[in-house]
Amino acid sequence: MKQELENQLNEIYEKISEELNVPKSLYDKFTNSYETLGEYLSNNIENYDIRVFPQGSMRLGTTIKPISEHDDYDLDAVCEVFDFNDDAQKLKHLVGDTLKQSIRYSKLLKREEGTRCWTLEYSDETNFHMDILPSTPTTINTTQLKITHKDKNTLQYTYKTSDPEKYALWFENKQKLEKEKIMKRMLEIYGSVESVPQFKTRTTLQKTIQLLKRHRDIMFSGENNESKPISIIITTLVAQVYTGEENIIQLIEKLCNEYINFIEIDDNQNYVIKNPVNENENFADKWVQHPDRKVAFFNWINTVKQNLMVNNFLTINSLENKVLILKKAFGDTIVNSVFENQGKESKELSKNNNLFIDNSKNGNLTQTRTTIPIKNHTFYEE
Repeated sequence: MKQELENQLNEIYEKISEELNVPKSLYDKFTNSYETLGEYLSNNIENYDIRVFPQGSMRLGTTIKPISEHDDYDLDAVCEVFDFNDDAQKLKHLVGDTLKQSIRYSKLLKREEGTRCWTLEYSDETNFHMDILPSTPTTINTTQLKITHKDKNTLQYTYKTSDPEKYALWFENKQKLEKEKIMKRMLEIYGSVESVPQFKTRTTLQKTIQLLKRHRDIMFSGENNESKPISIIITTLVAQVYTGEENIIQLIEKLCNEYINFIEIDDNQNYVIKNPVNENENFADKWVQHPDRKVAFFNWINTVKQNLMVNNFLTINSLENKVLILKKAFGDTIVNSVFENQGKESKELSKNNNLFIDNSKNGNLTQTRTTIPIKNHTFYEE
């Protein structure tokens, strides 16, 4: 019974992750925005070589659709200025002033600069904003960067260090085992690596992170939005427990059971979630000044345990109540879309005599051929 429910729930989670994923047309549009921005900055910042590249969810393949069609996609970019030997304030404003000189980008540029970034707000048929992080390499032949930081209280500019590329490589390496399995299956279908659609190579790690980010966004969609767990903490903890052998529901359960193994407490009794590629960076450092964020994180983990794990659904008999839990976790729009599509798929399978009843006493629907076919039937009759 439990195994059967796990399989069904995992299939639903797979479909929800598909709904959350960025459509290829938008992915191409976002990619073009990065490339166009990089070309502009390279052509207009004199005396320096420039490179603009995505970081965060776009780089990791974990971007999700906003809850509402009126909300923005949130993109992150790094503007790397090579051989820059001046202070952080000058670097920050070198990038910002160059954007202000553009007729196009000056209209998109958010008036107030952020603590670390400049923000472009795109508002055509797809709303999205792009945070641009000015940076320069710490040394020659390294991916480590000095990034600009403006203190909100003193208004002083300083450099901090970060290495988004090294983190991305760590994240990619975590997926190596599952990626190889996926590509082996896809090559049997498509024949060549070039022919395999990118959305077909998404891993359980990426899908699970997308689901958990949506669960977080729904949970903190009210006034407590500022305290919600940040994506880098969710991403890091899920990646730490992932081995490449799990399905989505198993990975969620592993996170809930093992996440605490990757949270330390320092000599000052403060929580530490280490950057796996830089042990001196603590992703939970803001919890000291904002203890509400620590409380919010542990509340969120407990809610994931209550909402998304198999045992929670074992005690619920009706499909209607199970759907209500999924809607509470992921939102009405996404869940409605999944079940509507599933209904259409079942209708088509039944119409073509490819839907059967399981021979077991449970009587579940299956695409595996059995001795009991579903007769041609019109679902959702007018």
